[in-house]
Amino acid sequence: MPARLLSTLLVLWLASGTALADAPAPQKMLRDIEEQWSGAFDNHIQVRANLDRMGAKGPELSRERRQLKVVRIDAPQLGDRVLFFEEYRATQPGTANRQRVVSLVFDEKRQQVRARQLFFNGAKHGRALLDPAVVARMPLAEFDLSRPSCDLWFRWEAAHERYRGAMDPGACISKDTSDGGSYIDYEMLLTGGELWYRDRTLRASDDTVRGEVDGFSWVLFTRSGVPHIAGQQGVWRGVFRRYDPSGKLTAEFPSEITMRVIPKDGRLDYHQTNRYFPEGKPKEVIESYGEVRDGRAYFGNARLEGWKMDVPDDPSQRSAVILMNYKDGSGMYVHEIVSVSSDGRYRARATQYLKEGRLVSRTLIDEEKITEDWAAYDAARAAQR
Repeated sequence: MPARLLSTLLVLWLASGTALADAPAPQKMLRDIEEQWSGAFDNHIQVRANLDRMGAKGPELSRERRQLKVVRIDAPQLGDRVLFFEEYRATQPGTANRQRVVSLVFDEKRQQVRARQLFFNGAKHGRALLDPAVVARMPLAEFDLSRPSCDLWFRWEAAHERYRGAMDPGACISKDTSDGGSYIDYEMLLTGGELWYRDRTLRASDDTVRGEVDGFSWVLFTRSGVPHIAGQQGVWRGVFRRYDPSGKLTAEFPSEITMRVIPKDGRLDYHQTNRYFPEGKPKEVIESYGEVRDGRAYFGNARLEGWKMDVPDDPSQRSAVILMNYKDGSGMYVHEIVSVSSDGRYRARATQYLKEGRLVSRTLIDEEKITEDWAAYDAARAAQR
């Protein structure tokens, strides 16, 4: 029995067996995949890793950035959950190297999410860019529906907390019949913060690789643009509680923190104001400035410098980490975990101050956002002076 047929039978057996016992409910699977597949991604981390280790100049993808943009569109004529995506090469920013529409449905028989691939008629690569609003109005007749065997099937991998989507082995036959014919083997991994894919062509005669995306067996796309933590901009009020290494409370006082992300000259500036109100002592104000780039907020003030970023593998996007170093040469550094409520209204932070790996002190901060409109709040404060 050919290896390809054995693989196909194994996939179908897993789909109908107990391997899916831990899978989320169908509607949650659909919602998760829709959310984790949507967004702006690029492969700069993978490319940078190759450059940092002085890797080979070729294949070209190992040094070439790609961007992937995936948007949800309201197109009931195409399905209930529809995604439109375009992939661009850095050397050809005005051309879609890959352009596709997928419609997500849950297959009751296989107990998996099926991503129906709706291919645009005409050329499959090097296409002109399309406005998602235009795509949302396209009738089904505008798409090539002749290759349902090239659809992706997603299953939940509980051990790795991710979704894996793949074509059935040997099912997506290439239209290129040279060299005895071939088939497409495409897989995707979704974790929330990352999107991996492998795209290759295998010979039908012996399953050997005939061609693949140059550079890596798997291409890694990470979410790009403004990190979710930047969405915490606004005014937060709360209470700081400081503890010594033994856990004894040493100080407790009200606080107010204003986070700002400011578009300026093609970049995103970052400005944070911390106000502390210790009882019986003067108010303390700390101004921090920086920039949001490469998925992080970099910042510094008179005492500290560091960065903050979302926790990469948290699909809920409710957590972030902050790392800071003191600038006074003391060797002190700070680690902080930030947890935000689902509605974005409440925030809890746990901060550890360390030196040579030993705890110096801890601070716990509980906060509530009083407004997202920090600009209006700043203006009101200025008018009261």
